[in-house]
Amino acid sequence: MLLLQLLFRTFLYIVSTVGIVAIALYTKFVAEVIGDEVVYKIPLLGDLLLSIEIIEILNILVFAILGLGFGVATILLPRAFGNRLSYLLLLTLVPLIYSSSIFFKYQTWVQQFSINENISYEQAQKMTNTFLREQTQKESVFGFYLYTANFPIIPAREQEMIEAAELMNNTYQRIAYIFAYTNELLQKQFFTPTRIDRLFQWRGWILRIFYFLISIFTAIVNFKAGLNTVRRS
Repeated sequence: MLLLQLLFRTFLYIVSTVGIVAIALYTKFVAEVIGDEVVYKIPLLGDLLLSIEIIEILNILVFAILGLGFGVATILLPRAFGNRLSYLLLLTLVPLIYSSSIFFKYQTWVQQFSINENISYEQAQKMTNTFLREQTQKESVFGFYLYTANFPIIPAREQEMIEAAELMNNTYQRIAYIFAYTNELLQKQFFTPTRIDRLFQWRGWILRIFYFLISIFTAIVNFKAGLNTVRRS
């Protein structure tokens, strides 16, 4: 009888956590769509918001859902190992869910490229892989990950691939203009050309580390909050 009860509760835990992961992934997917279709298309500011990947701040909501859900679901497992099992599972899932956006962005990019060039998805994948290999010595998702860490704007057409350097320079000039305007508002030369260059060069990696740490912190804090909720009930 006890074995059947354990198996049933374990089954409920698996179903619950799968549902929680699905909700978290869906929330992340919706956030990416909002970013691509609305936020990053705002005139002038869109490039700046894209360069700092502002939509990633919504990871707070995604990993709050994930952490809280796993914390509450832990009540279904035996106390002897339930907390540790859920905690380890959560820490394993955080980097996987966090990195899921890069897969979505890559697939969306290749799909949009095929539409813009009026070619098949397979042809678009070959062309984009060639471009990524030239830029990063890698291709597919990993090449895309490395490229977007350094360059926030990705070419949507073959001609833009040829003019990639010019496209990036135009983006840099628009962002530099915003920083120059900020200097005027502050009445200080805080954002010097050297600082802007460094920010632009290291922006991608710094932001990814920052958003990833926020994701881990949010998941852990909300996991503990979920545990405390079920303990008090």
